[in-house]
Amino acid sequence: MPRNYVTEAIVFSVKPLGELNSSVCFLTKERGTVYATLYGGAKSKLRSLVSVWNAGTAYFYCKEADNFERNVKISDFDVKRYHLSFRENLYKSYAASLAAELIIKTKCTGSFESCWHLASGFFDGLEIAQGSQCERGLVRFLWRYMELLGIQSDASSCASCARSFDAGNLTGDAVVYSAVENGFFCPSCAAREDSANRFMLSLEAVRYLDAVSRLSPHESRSFEVSDGALGELKRLVFFLSEQAAGTKLQSLATGMGIL
Repeated sequence: MPRNYVTEAIVFSVKPLGELNSSVCFLTKERGTVYATLYGGAKSKLRSLVSVWNAGTAYFYCKEADNFERNVKISDFDVKRYHLSFRENLYKSYAASLAAELIIKTKCTGSFESCWHLASGFFDGLEIAQGSQCERGLVRFLWRYMELLGIQSDASSCASCARSFDAGNLTGDAVVYSAVENGFFCPSCAAREDSANRFMLSLEAVRYLDAVSRLSPHESRSFEVSDGALGELKRLVFFLSEQAAGTKLQSLATGMGIL
């Protein structure tokens, strides 16, 4: 690894380090999360640029060229996108924090570039979203993140009988997600599923997940979903996120009632 390193990055957090310096966590395109020291006082021009949720080109300097995990400093940051609405909208702030916390705790799924593209697209979309668009955007991001982790279940058909959830011959409207089986079950097969951590979803909700899995972000963004189905989806993807992280997520705890 060269001493000087340039990459696309998003600022995830900025924490005080001593009296004048800061420890900054970046999500980068090639190396996942990078922790770097930002030197300088409150009047430093660079400090004003390295602000949470800003995205752009980061210039790092590493004292030990063969060890990029230590002694990294941020030497410059060319901001391309400021995501200013995150500072003004409480929901957007918590949604971005949840995404960042999940990414950090799951180590970017081990797929740095794919994680970067998914997160960058989510933040840019969240910046221009309004109202329930923000909630749907968060659901889509978390569901796609499960795919990156390799644990996204097939939402197109029953995990037991393989009956399509898009078929018109389903009896009832209650699809069940079983965390034990990591699968969705049609109403008939769900009656035989008696496991813990079961989530009831309407056909509308599960079809929405299937659309997100199959379609491009641009196409799935146009799909509407009722408030009831959206609530079901949020409960499911929040549960899956904490399962993936292996711990409770602070963003969900502090954002309860907002997210």
